[in-house]
Amino acid sequence: MRKTIYILILGLILSCNSNKQLEGTWIGAYSYSENVESSMNFPIRSFVTFKNDNYFTKSFKFDYRAEKDFEKGTYSYNWKKITYNSDNENTNVVELLNNDSLIIKGVDGSNNSVFKKLNDTLKSKSRNTKLIGKRYLVKSKKYNDTLNFINDSLLIKSSNKTRNPGTKWERINENGFDILFMEMDIPLIIRNKLNGKIILTGFHKKTYNIEITELK
Repeated sequence: MRKTIYILILGLILSCNSNKQLEGTWIGAYSYSENVESSMNFPIRSFVTFKNDNYFTKSFKFDYRAEKDFEKGTYSYNWKKITYNSDNENTNVVELLNNDSLIIKGVDGSNNSVFKKLNDTLKSKSRNTKLIGKRYLVKSKKYNDTLNFINDSLLIKSSNKTRNPGTKWERINENGFDILFMEMDIPLIIRNKLNGKIILTGFHKKTYNIEITELK
């Protein structure tokens, strides 16, 4: 009986102290505050990859006025806390939900950040998905727009005539995923290109499957 108890305790300790639980790439979805009555859930344009006790995180370079938009190093995950580079001053309190949602807690319940784990099925299946110099139509029951990718950092949306010179965007390849960040939009994963259509998946409070069609 005593041996069984020891085994159960050891199993609990290992389950709460394992970097393996975080292995993979996580995409930002939305932020929320527990102590504010608001329906505003702002998109998070960033991602983090945990692999072999190392981490790499990157934010949309046009979102923040910082010296650099990425960071990397080592980490450990112990008892709902991520410690970076063995520095107890640089930590995050987290909550892992169903192995596919990660909540990074803010101070006093404010600015909590929800990240979604990217499944391998979302990895890019096409090397010929070009954006620069092309125009694409986004069409749904409630939304129509045209995306004109001028260069590697600027696009023009037909629906937004107030933004001059346009909308900033960034494309990043990470761990087999083709990630697209655009100002004032949810993070998108470029999955494939078929018959002139690009297949994407977007992340916010819900997961969205999106098709954009190339315009000649």
